[in-house]
Amino acid sequence: MVKEEEKVVFIGELDKMRDEYRKCRDLSLRLQIEEDIELLQKAIIISENGSEEYFNRT
Repeated sequence: MVKEEEKVVFIGELDKMRDEYRKCRDLSLRLQIEEDIELLQKAIIISENGSEEYFNRT
């Protein structure tokens, strides 16, 4: 289970990734950042739900 402090760090990193994504002009790098954003969003959702139920739905 992710602690609340760790979740705050994840959200901060997510904001940084979104900013990098907006600024990035390299398509391959942009796609990688997009994948990383999706994975981090899933991790945050799981930490909020306390289970892997999210992955079972997708």
